[in-house]
Amino acid sequence: MGILKRAMFCCVCALVFFIAFAQAADKYAKRIILANKFLTNLMEVPDAQIPKALLQDCKGIIIVRQYRAGWVVGAKGGVGIAMVKDEKTGKWSPPAFVKSGEGSFGLQVGGQEIDSVFLIMNKEGMEMLMKTKFKIGVDASAAAGPVGRDVEAKIGPGTAILVYSRARGLYAGAAFEAGVLLSDREADEAFYKVKGITMEQILFENRVKMPKEAQALAEDLDRYAGVETQGQVEK
Repeated sequence: MGILKRAMFCCVCALVFFIAFAQAADKYAKRIILANKFLTNLMEVPDAQIPKALLQDCKGIIIVRQYRAGWVVGAKGGVGIAMVKDEKTGKWSPPAFVKSGEGSFGLQVGGQEIDSVFLIMNKEGMEMLMKTKFKIGVDASAAAGPVGRDVEAKIGPGTAILVYSRARGLYAGAAFEAGVLLSDREADEAFYKVKGITMEQILFENRVKMPKEAQALAEDLDRYAGVETQGQVEK
């Protein structure tokens, strides 16, 4: 009888663990879907659209939703994903998860949601992604992304990151901010079910397959860039 009870207890524990693991994976899958929604919302605004030529030329992309709030002392945090293109095939990598955190001090009040798209344009920006913690504008040079025609004339030489953002909500004041992006190892492990998987392995080493949840995002990136859909989910 004791053996039967122990066996039942083990089965219950395994079931609870499986349910918790599945729920965690589902939570991170929704993050990928939301990232695609953020991109779509940005591309639907004529005066904020990322030019097709830049989406063709970029080497990678980071999409993040940040939440900012403050009263004299401010804080900003958020979550998102990063993807890179294969240099030879032009195919998008599976997404790796990132999270952000910032602190600020100055005259400020209010709260705001900010959806940001960071285009990675050169080797400097790609090397930034190999770190577990990095600052855009410090570890890689950054500039506001241009819109409209003649975009190349508006990009400074050597700019590694182009930034496109949309904000909703009220946030007033002037503040000094130092923002960081971090590899979200917990999210990567839970979603891909691989213990110890790193952002570098996901983005650059083909350690995991393109998940079905990211297929629409990869296809939309190709569509906005004016290239054919690549059909990147492996059967």
